Amino acid sequence: MSRKQAIALSIVETLTDKTEGTGLPSGHMYAALMCLVGLSEFQSIIAGLQHVGLVDVSNHYVTATPKARAMMAQKVNA
Repeated sequence: MSRKQAIALSIVETLTDKTEGTGLPSGHMYAALMCLVGLSEFQSIIAGLQHVGLVDVSNHYVTATPKARAMMAQKVNA
């Protein structure tokens, strides 16, 4: 697993641990990860997760989709 994939997975894990319908401001997530990634790489990761349907972004607020929750539930049960 690449570093970028590991960061993407950690973002999805964090968001799916939150109560459904809640998420995190993208700026707060970037602040927590800025020692690992630059802004453009962070934005690329979020855009990739949004493109494959694992996160929704609205007004810089990122939430996990039902698809992401199902994927993480399968990972936990495996």
